[in-house]
Amino acid sequence: MEYQNPRRTQSDIISALPLNIIEHILTQMPLRDALRTSVLSKKWRYTWRSMPKLTFTDDMVKLPSNQCCGQLMKYKVAYAVFHVLLLHNGPIILEFRSLVGHLRLDSEFAPIISYLERGSKVKRLTFFHVKVPPQMLQQFLSKCPLLEYLCLIGSENGLDFVAGETKFTFFTFVDLFRCVPLIQTLDISEYYMKYLCAGGMPHKLPDSLVHLKYLFLDVCMAEKNEISAVLCMVTSSPLLEKIVFVMCDNEKLDHLETLEMNLDPQDYPDMKLDHLVSLWIEDFSNLPLEMEFVKLIMAKSPVLKKVRIELNDNVSVDEELEMLRDLVLHPIPRASPSAKLAIVRPKTC
Repeated sequence: MEYQNPRRTQSDIISALPLNIIEHILTQMPLRDALRTSVLSKKWRYTWRSMPKLTFTDDMVKLPSNQCCGQLMKYKVAYAVFHVLLLHNGPIILEFRSLVGHLRLDSEFAPIISYLERGSKVKRLTFFHVKVPPQMLQQFLSKCPLLEYLCLIGSENGLDFVAGETKFTFFTFVDLFRCVPLIQTLDISEYYMKYLCAGGMPHKLPDSLVHLKYLFLDVCMAEKNEISAVLCMVTSSPLLEKIVFVMCDNEKLDHLETLEMNLDPQDYPDMKLDHLVSLWIEDFSNLPLEMEFVKLIMAKSPVLKKVRIELNDNVSVDEELEMLRDLVLHPIPRASPSAKLAIVRPKTC
């Protein structure tokens, strides 16, 4: 029997794994470490080039403490991203995450836009606390026509996106949907939502979002533009299966007393949610407009199975009891006889 060195056998266990397993392992590692596996052996030299997911972070490049310049960091990050994409076979999932506040997609990323234009295969894209001017975002998305998943997460502290240039025309949801005709999942956080709604929305989009199935939005019920945007998206998405709304901007709740919005189901004949099975609302403050919105969705969803409302901390136990009592006395009309409504309080640590 041929002798096998135990150490060598053990060391080759990972190399002997199927390629798709190895690629999955690499995607769980920081990108810098995944790239370093190319020096392990000839077999590993090009393995990273077929990773289905690339996550770029602003800490992927290091500078000496005496060279910690913001502009230099931007150039270094942009160069690193472009270099990796140039050698890669074409990622399906692309993420940009700002972990220490240095990642900004500005003019330095123009070569990356050009690279995507040569044949973009990206189907999933995430911007996580990345500073991005509106024009750059529009250019970026316009080069990703196969996009099926888009997640835009931002914070007020990094709101270069909303600030934009004063001469630049607003980049709206209407423009966004023109860029991503195949979108299936859309996840938009509070500050992106504010900007994308600023240019206004029609009652219904010119072209229906026939692929959109999952909609996750932060919504301020004190902002008419945001409510109009939500109604437009829901009305234009006949194949929606799940909706998740997070209510925000509680400091503006007093404004709701003067905000007039007509949410009578009879006034929305074009809204047909024949595939919606789940509606989740978080940070629900038990305001009339919020409840009217729930009633509208339930009246338009014939196969709806579950409505979950998670109350905001500012809703007292007495208010909750009054809400439940009102729902018993005046049940919400629903298109689906099997739809179940659950009202829960937020989990406490």
